[in-house]
Amino acid sequence: SSGINAEWPLRPGYFKELGEYDEGMGVWGGENMELSFRVWMCGGSMLFIPCSKVGHIFRPAHPYDFMGNNGDVVSKNYIRAARVWFDDELDFFFKIRPQFKDMEVGDLSERFALRERLQCKSYAWFIKNVFPELPLERDLLASGQFRTDENRCMDTRGGDLSQGGELHLGSCTDGVNSNSNRFMMLTKEHALMGLNFCTDSGYAESLQFHNCHGMGGGQRFVYDPATRRIKQDTGKCLTGDMQKQKVIMDECTDGNQAQLWTFEFTYF
Repeated sequence: SSGINAEWPLRPGYFKELGEYDEGMGVWGGENMELSFRVWMCGGSMLFIPCSKVGHIFRPAHPYDFMGNNGDVVSKNYIRAARVWFDDELDFFFKIRPQFKDMEVGDLSERFALRERLQCKSYAWFIKNVFPELPLERDLLASGQFRTDENRCMDTRGGDLSQGGELHLGSCTDGVNSNSNRFMMLTKEHALMGLNFCTDSGYAESLQFHNCHGMGGGQRFVYDPATRRIKQDTGKCLTGDMQKQKVIMDECTDGNQAQLWTFEFTYF
């Protein structure tokens, strides 16, 4: 086998059968995700091998450049992958990353032809069968910026990149929001999520990010459109505490603007 991006090994013959790299991508960045989608959606699978060891040695400097702009090259690579593989979820991707919507990524006809030739499954199939913890847009009640009547918004501050991070309260973006730390999701199954993990109160005051378990409890948040409150089974309300700069669970009180929520995108 040969290594791909020092991340996972792949049989050379299978790599060729899959269509090799997307030659429209530049330098590096995003090709690992694109190949992963292609493997799963086009009849393959990826396995964890316990006790395997992988070494990745970084050079002190790149022996190449990014054609003048690192960010644009890597962003273009990710957008090429999204446009080919995300199907009906592409619009949702651009709600999360609106700054990428109009970026030119080159001709994609060969990539769509490859997907048809390989008879690949849909992105909805991928989410349902490979990554069911991630909701599709049709599974949501609301998404985007979650704002209190005090004009403060939920902000992960990157805390949803790993388990144990806390949900904060910060400023809001007026107009188009391009800060993914302020992109939240409330599902029809009553989970309150960042882009990676579910929030969990543990029936305590503060909210932390943990794996979504789908069993309710401290991860169950019910929104009432009539009152615009988000409550848990304890009867406490989701509250944007400006003094603590955190989103907490607190006793529900009439007229408390910190407990009244509006959403950037709604599906109810």
